[in-house]
Amino acid sequence: MKIDYLDQNKWIDLARAAKSPDQERDLHALLVSLCRDVEQGRLLLPLSSTTIYETHKINNPERRRHLASVQAALSGGVVFRGRNRRLDAEISDVLADAYGLPREDRAPMWFLSNIFPEAFAESDNPSTGLKISARLLKMMQSDPTAFLVDFLSSEINRAAAVAKLSAGSKRLLERIEARRTAQIGETLAMRRRIYAATLLIEEIDRVLSIAARMGLKFANAAELGSTNARRIARDVATLDVERELALRIEGQSRSLEENDLRDMQAFCAVVPYADIVVAENQFVSLAVQAKLPSKYKTTLTTNIFDLKSAAAD
Repeated sequence: MKIDYLDQNKWIDLARAAKSPDQERDLHALLVSLCRDVEQGRLLLPLSSTTIYETHKINNPERRRHLASVQAALSGGVVFRGRNRRLDAEISDVLADAYGLPREDRAPMWFLSNIFPEAFAESDNPSTGLKISARLLKMMQSDPTAFLVDFLSSEINRAAAVAKLSAGSKRLLERIEARRTAQIGETLAMRRRIYAATLLIEEIDRVLSIAARMGLKFANAAELGSTNARRIARDVATLDVERELALRIEGQSRSLEENDLRDMQAFCAVVPYADIVVAENQFVSLAVQAKLPSKYKTTLTTNIFDLKSAAAD
């Protein structure tokens, strides 16, 4: 089974083909092919938190529901899990490898969930603030497609949720711009070291907590050791992708936008785990510059019709 990812613009293309098949014959033929592959269990097309957010913020209810219906039908309501869950698993694996311990036993596709809110936060972790009753979880798992469409189509709390996420993005952009200003004139290599150190500092409590659960006792980052600190920054996939993309996008002269953050969040979730990622040219180019496709054995393309040839292979 292949796991492919489409960015929002590609989903919009498919939704347009579903609505006007006579005007989008090639796209509609691809849509039919993708539906067949999904139905026959050869393909998964999971969504990301970025996809859900961008659909949720569409103001036109009819357009939003149509797009949501196409996304839900092809994804089956399956999503790439959020950053916290991925980091917990990835850090655990890196520490296990570093100290010769067995890795945690997980399902082969542990990075996917059929509970769509888990694209943002885990339902079984109280610290994330996501509270879903056991009864509702069971209902969502029984029909993830319908629940996703209902959520994306509803106007209940929609504007407030979008505004909250946008406000968080604004604060993050301000932090990034401050970092860019502070690092003007630094080489790429130096900025990489600085960013790696920053990421480790931000996640050190998580690292120490995971290590303790594994029976590894570190009082602080110094006891972790410089070799393992570098290994975490290099081999924890989510942090690695974030660092390499951030270095390159922050090195551009233009001002950054919310869409840049959303695209980067999506790439951190999907590049290490998808077989094919179809996205816009900017982030595909940045990822190629960082040699991420070869590192994670992922095909990155801007052409949605590459999905058809890949399916034929």
